[in-house]
Amino acid sequence: MKRITGRLTEKNGKWYAVINLYTPDGKRKEKWQNLDLEAKRGTKSEANYRLNELLAKYNSGELYLMDTMTQAERERVKTANTPLHEYIQEWLEQYKYNIAVLTYSAYRGMVKSRIVPYFRKTNLALKDITGEDLNTYYAYLLNSGLKGITAQKHHNLLHLVFKHAVKHRIIPTNPCDQANRPKAEKYIANYYNADKLKQLLNSLEGDSMRIVVILTVYYGLRRSEVLGLKWSAIDFKEKRIHIRHKIIEDKTSGTTVIRGLDVMKSKSSFRSLPLIPFIEQELLREKEKQEEMQRVFRRTYNKDYLDYVCVDPLGEIIKPQYVTEHFKVILRKNGMDQIRFHDLRHSCATLMLSNNEEMKRIQAWLGHSTITITADTYAHLEMSSKVTSAEKISDALANLAM
Repeated sequence: MKRITGRLTEKNGKWYAVINLYTPDGKRKEKWQNLDLEAKRGTKSEANYRLNELLAKYNSGELYLMDTMTQAERERVKTANTPLHEYIQEWLEQYKYNIAVLTYSAYRGMVKSRIVPYFRKTNLALKDITGEDLNTYYAYLLNSGLKGITAQKHHNLLHLVFKHAVKHRIIPTNPCDQANRPKAEKYIANYYNADKLKQLLNSLEGDSMRIVVILTVYYGLRRSEVLGLKWSAIDFKEKRIHIRHKIIEDKTSGTTVIRGLDVMKSKSSFRSLPLIPFIEQELLREKEKQEEMQRVFRRTYNKDYLDYVCVDPLGEIIKPQYVTEHFKVILRKNGMDQIRFHDLRHSCATLMLSNNEEMKRIQAWLGHSTITITADTYAHLEMSSKVTSAEKISDALANLAM
């Protein structure tokens, strides 16, 4: 960039600074600026001082060369000077159309609860954020009691925000690349073994969540998947269950709304699984029970969810939060160790591993997008390969032990 120069001139009894600016293609363009000083004897030294002060600000970048910029460039400069907490909120409202409802809800929660309140206090502009500023923010999150995995989610969200700003040439680099990504604690999945799963299944008679728990234990379904299972997705002739719909709680409007979506977590989440004979019997039993409830309650039976498998005695869809809370009640009532409902999915995977099922097949059964997710979550439980290794080591060193 050429060094900005200028000169003094007198006009209408006032001192003016004439600044030599340059357009992006290198053409010189003069800018006249009133120095707010009368042109009379003894004021020229002060005028020179103000001129040099002005030139220093231009050359240091403190003043942007707005007069040499296109309209698009001016908009980018204006956006770069927007406080980060304002920019993030604007970005999120634009970006929400590119992400799932649950993802938007999670991002919105992080932005409202932590990011905006923190950066509003600092009032730092988007262009002024550094890696150290972000490290200070991550330290604040951890000191306030958040786990490393949660702080990591904040980092990932901020990385998306700054990536968008870099892509649109608002800022030159992504400050997240100069920050230290928070370390996440290694997650160890909790689970029930076969005996405890049998105890759980035997305790469900008469409970409205019986079919929900049974399907989750056998198929390792996510909560949203089991609640989204429809009768039309069960092929009793071909003995298949198709996982292609989910139920979620949408809280983005400020109130909780139950929504059914044909959009799954990933492409791999769309999957077809064999209809296990025991599950077929339980589903037919559930269908008969629902038909009986319709006859008993008649008009008071909710017919909006007739195609859904998991409904309560009055035909209402079973809500995700109810599943989470009532599952705790079931365990407490039967004196069982407290695990999360989602841990039934881990229990299913663990049961398959303990019976020497391959990781690739477990990935397909659970609907993981990559084998890496399956391996990272359950590798510490894969004993079959370790037993084989132990046997080989023992055979190789057998003579030494004699």
